[in-house]
Amino acid sequence: MNPQLRRPFSSEQLKSEYGLEGIRLLPWTGLNVPFGGAYCIVRPGSSSLEHVNSPADEEELFVCVAGEASVVVGEQRFPARRGDVFFMPRGVSHYVANDGDEPFHFYALWWNKETAAEFLRRRQAEPHAVGDYSI
Repeated sequence: MNPQLRRPFSSEQLKSEYGLEGIRLLPWTGLNVPFGGAYCIVRPGSSSLEHVNSPADEEELFVCVAGEASVVVGEQRFPARRGDVFFMPRGVSHYVANDGDEPFHFYALWWNKETAAEFLRRRQAEPHAVGDYSI
């Protein structure tokens, strides 16, 4: 099954999770990737939930899309704006604080051994399923 080539954004799809609003976009039906992903929005004057990823071996990237905020990783606080990328190491507490007047948008990608192993299992079961479609 080939994935759609476009998934339009709709604010009606936003759900409250981890103290922010977001849409889980990966996994994506018909697309085999070794990570999960979500589009996230932290509203002005709010923060996402401070947490340590679970399972314990999960790592994560934040790709900043719009607005300005602070990304807190462990004891370090960093300014964040469009184009910045942040790495959340496994086992380290992190969150996003938006003290500004505009929403802060970012894309989160996460992975661990199990998501990578599941990707490889699917790839071996259907070696031509990923990227083997015509446009």
